[in-house]
Amino acid sequence: MKNFAEELVYWYLRFNGFFPLTNFVLHRQGLSNGHQNADADLLAIRPKFVMEDVGGDHRDNSLFRHFSTETNIGLMCEVKSGSTVNLEEVHLKRADRISYCLRRIGFFSESKARYHTEYLKTEKVSKGQFHEIGKLLITQREIEMPGFICLTMEHVESFILERIHLYSREKYGAKLYFDSDMVQYMIWKKGV
Repeated sequence: MKNFAEELVYWYLRFNGFFPLTNFVLHRQGLSNGHQNADADLLAIRPKFVMEDVGGDHRDNSLFRHFSTETNIGLMCEVKSGSTVNLEEVHLKRADRISYCLRRIGFFSESKARYHTEYLKTEKVSKGQFHEIGKLLITQREIEMPGFICLTMEHVESFILERIHLYSREKYGAKLYFDSDMVQYMIWKKGV
């Protein structure tokens, strides 16, 4: 199950029109070089025509400025809630793990996935004709990490609270249908 930080990012992605998958296991794939199993905290896809009656096309420009509005978007996301980030522990810097995530998202054929894997080793977004894939890193403190779109936990929380505020009447009436104690509480608190 998700920890609090991953759960917050899960709802951030949901409120931005993504369909997230949590704790995607990255198996060692038969490697004998000491690499261990790991997980991608979240994988997410967002079809280009996604729309919701409540919220419409409301989205966070801090994230979407990295993508075209005319493509389907895939995200590989790592969440680091500690006060410091050990750069060696960021899983999505390694080609084998990027490739594993790309194959699971399924936007590209095997040969194109190899191309996008190579590109994403150093870049934050790889663009195809119909699909784009990005690497998102969420941390407690503001950092710059080459090859990642970087946002803070505070930014993520602010976006969620703004979304709840903008649609408070609709959200408050439906708060118990959200599959998250944390989001239910945030909606309840805003409505009190």
